[in-house]
Amino acid sequence: MKEVTRNFLVGVFVLVSLGALGILMVWFGETPSWLGRGDWELRITGITQLSGVSEGSPVQFNGVEIGRVTALEFADLQRPDRGVDVVTLIGTQYIIPQGAKARVYGALLGVGMGRVDIVVDPNVSSGPLPKKMATIPGEMRSMIGELVTRDMIENFERTIRHIGDLTREWAPVGTNLSSMLEQRTVTDVSVPGAAERGLTPNLSTAVERIDDLMMNLNSVLGDENIQEDAKEVVRDLRDTTTALKRTVELWETESRHISKNVNTGIERIESNLEGSFARLNEVLENLDDSAKSISSVLYHVSKGEGSAGLLVRDERLYEAAVLAVQRLGDAMGTLNRYLRKVEDDGYIVVGQAPTGILRKKFPITRNAEQKTGQANTQ
Repeated sequence: MKEVTRNFLVGVFVLVSLGALGILMVWFGETPSWLGRGDWELRITGITQLSGVSEGSPVQFNGVEIGRVTALEFADLQRPDRGVDVVTLIGTQYIIPQGAKARVYGALLGVGMGRVDIVVDPNVSSGPLPKKMATIPGEMRSMIGELVTRDMIENFERTIRHIGDLTREWAPVGTNLSSMLEQRTVTDVSVPGAAERGLTPNLSTAVERIDDLMMNLNSVLGDENIQEDAKEVVRDLRDTTTALKRTVELWETESRHISKNVNTGIERIESNLEGSFARLNEVLENLDDSAKSISSVLYHVSKGEGSAGLLVRDERLYEAAVLAVQRLGDAMGTLNRYLRKVEDDGYIVVGQAPTGILRKKFPITRNAEQKTGQANTQ
């Protein structure tokens, strides 16, 4: 290859590389201002104690990167303590409203690159910020300060105070707990005057007593006679359980039989009651018919029809009946007086003659007297 051709190819490669570099710089926003992209300068003033921000730090507005920091300058070279101005270059397509403020955040824990956030109060309505000699106030903020708010710090301090108060309150509890866990034997607490010296039973004493109890129980249960007795008790309990089971089964069987018999009896009673009510209805119907017949008879009697009607309606028959009843009453009174006289005399006189064969006296025996007394009573 000739030298001229080689130089030409090298020149073409350099030109293509420079073109690609320019394109990449435009894409990534790293083009310097002298290239004339049309970006405008925004100066952020009033920042003191600046740290963590350098040239190239991004400028964001509502989370969107709109430019980068191009320079850091003292506000007054004669008085550096008056703060630093952060010079930024904002893309020509972006507009910042008037009344905006800048919050400058340094690198977190010194790692990475800081950033500048442009914030606007949404409740304040204003026009766009002029791009010529544009300035906005700024302040230095800490990312950790944004994460850890004042309320969180106050809550943390309050929690620490509460923990301290709780520790003081629990100090007596810890002392009592230590006393409860102290090694104290049964012998130590059983000595006369131990309570006055503060040697009272605690957890260690209780554990020792439980251990002694378990040892005594083990020795008792280890006795062969007690084991045999326990086995016998278990056998008796098993037999009792079996008998109780059979009793329950028998009780269930008998309960079923009783329930069946009761149901059968109830069915029979219901059947008998139905029959009785049917017969009662028949009797009531017969009584109703009889009442109707009696009513009809009485109606005819009241009309004077038939023998009974004639008897009721005929005054002579009525008077004769009344006279017959009176005479029957007189006869019964005479008979009663005669029987009383026979009872008093003790004999019966037959005949009207004072003496002689036509007059006879028949003595009354005891049975006859009893019969006569019964007749008089009646």
